[in-house]
Amino acid sequence: MKLLPLLLLLTTVSAGNKPIWPTDFRWSSAGGLVGYECIIILETADPHTWNDNYLCWKSGKDSPGLRWRSWGPISGMQCTHIHESADPHTWMDNYLCEPYNSPYKFSWSSAGALPGKSCIQWLETADPHTWADNFLCAEEQIPQREAIFPEDFVFYSAGVPSGYECIQILESADPHTWNDNYFCWKQTVKNPGMRWRSWGPIPGMRCTQIHEGADPHTWNDNYLCVPHSSKLRFHWSSAGGIRGRRCLQWLETADPHTWSDNFLCV
Repeated sequence: MKLLPLLLLLTTVSAGNKPIWPTDFRWSSAGGLVGYECIIILETADPHTWNDNYLCWKSGKDSPGLRWRSWGPISGMQCTHIHESADPHTWMDNYLCEPYNSPYKFSWSSAGALPGKSCIQWLETADPHTWADNFLCAEEQIPQREAIFPEDFVFYSAGVPSGYECIQILESADPHTWNDNYFCWKQTVKNPGMRWRSWGPIPGMRCTQIHEGADPHTWNDNYLCVPHSSKLRFHWSSAGGIRGRRCLQWLETADPHTWSDNFLCV
């Protein structure tokens, strides 16, 4: 079978395991923190002990990709100007930068926390130049819960439905409009990390064979896979829902090969 690229539609907020703002972040003006990963916030021209100031996030989370530079913005990144006009030690060209697909979209204030945003104070107590009212701010993020099957999932045979993120379910050898079939989960829940492959199981993942014996278009080597750590333990039936399990129908109405009795279950 011809190998086709996987189409994965994701929003940046729910992808991965990035730290949640502001819950998973902390500021430290006295070195790195135990249980956290950090970047140093350093202005070498400032004599007031800025060599031990850090912006940190909880260990075990994916790196948010933040970078600091004290001599202008970093090319190819979205940068927030960190300035304190009352400080004479070159605090006019310092930038905190994040990837363009970052979920944070930071804002800076040197005159108190910004209304309507969640802020973390940046305070170096040894610096006399009005750092007590400096804040890094962003929209508060609500931690996402695990997806519940089948309530948070939908199989859709006519494109990507609004309010969902999806993986494409494609058997390229089947002529019956499988190019617009998607298995989706709500955007408000965590990405379950599923992948689809139409030419055998994916190494390193726990895979469930998706088969329809009555369909002649190579539906004998298709697999839906999840990480081994996933709580989703799928079972497939091409002969109706499985008694005692919770099931979701997979139906392509344009396919005449008995897809009306195919169900994914847990």
